[in-house]
Amino acid sequence: MWTRLPDRNLKGARKITVLAVFLGAALVLGVFERMIPVEIVVPGVRLGLPNIVILTLLYLFLPSEVILVVFLKCVLTAMLSGNIVSFALSLTGSTLSFMVMSALIKTAAEKVSPIGVSVAGAVSHNVGQILAARYILGKFAVAFLPVLLVSGVITGFITGMAVKYLLAHIRALGPLDTNLY
Repeated sequence: MWTRLPDRNLKGARKITVLAVFLGAALVLGVFERMIPVEIVVPGVRLGLPNIVILTLLYLFLPSEVILVVFLKCVLTAMLSGNIVSFALSLTGSTLSFMVMSALIKTAAEKVSPIGVSVAGAVSHNVGQILAARYILGKFAVAFLPVLLVSGVITGFITGMAVKYLLAHIRALGPLDTNLY
């Protein structure tokens, strides 16, 4: 039931345009997310709103196309925030999350819903961030892992629900290429 959506036949400029729109949406959600004061208790706790976009893309496009959006999201977010440490943490977490979510969709899409994929992605993102923080900041960062894992399950569930409903609406719209222009 949760298999990858059928080929949307997007090619060339249309595919680039759709991916760029999704990248813009991820950036806007990331900026919005930074305005929400969630990380008062533990640094690094975020809602993971840009993950809604990335996970949705993984159901719509090939992983080889989505990884570019992941990388550009990390680079552009770092440019907007002006923080090189956050770039390293974001890139490490996002890459690990991307790999886990891609593998789950490829191997277990029939058994794991977008909610499960999102939870796995959120938890792996936090693990990736802790690994990078451990390397950059020292062992101090590992103390945050239990709280980040719990927050990853909670936020992954919330973003997974959003993706589940978003994918249902995209399926109802029909082929993307007939609704773009």
